[in-house]
Amino acid sequence: MVYRTTPKLAQRKEAHRVNLLTTAIRLFGKHGYHATTVPMIVKASGSSTGSFYFYFRNKEDVFAAALERFGERIAEALNAAIALAGENVLQQMRAAVETLVTFLAENPNEARILIVESSGLGPRLEQTRRGIVDSHARSVEKALSQLRTNLPHLDPELVARCWVGSVYESVYHYLEQPPARRPSAKTVASVVAEFNLRGIGAL
Repeated sequence: MVYRTTPKLAQRKEAHRVNLLTTAIRLFGKHGYHATTVPMIVKASGSSTGSFYFYFRNKEDVFAAALERFGERIAEALNAAIALAGENVLQQMRAAVETLVTFLAENPNEARILIVESSGLGPRLEQTRRGIVDSHARSVEKALSQLRTNLPHLDPELVARCWVGSVYESVYHYLEQPPARRPSAKTVASVVAEFNLRGIGAL
């Protein structure tokens, strides 16, 4: 006998997985990786231990899934912003950095997972985290290479790392401040964009 998965059943399964994943993201962002446990995720999601292990092998697995999904969402937001910026490379770069800062600031749980919690958690999670950061640096490096004739003194590979590092360090600082003391995400995004563009001599 062959059991077939209907579209409706597939949707329910995906909804259940997303519920577990969303709950895990919230708990990881609030309590950190080490303090969050599988029983906490199961209880907060209203699920069961069996259901959790149907979708994820362990805590590391659900954390990796959270990182990967956030990386995909960042990429989608950046691609949309760059497309709207037109053909000018500098405008694309400004749009990308402002979008990245704003997106991270507006998704603090996921941002904390990426920037704070994912460091030093073992080879798999480190590779996942580095993959997200490296993809941003490669995009900046590509843009800088297109500007090389106007900015000949720059090493695109090195400068791209400085560019991305300023974004993540600024958002880390933003997240560490009490909410009442935080400037708006838009203000932070504008400051970082101006800093980076001035740093490459584009302003």
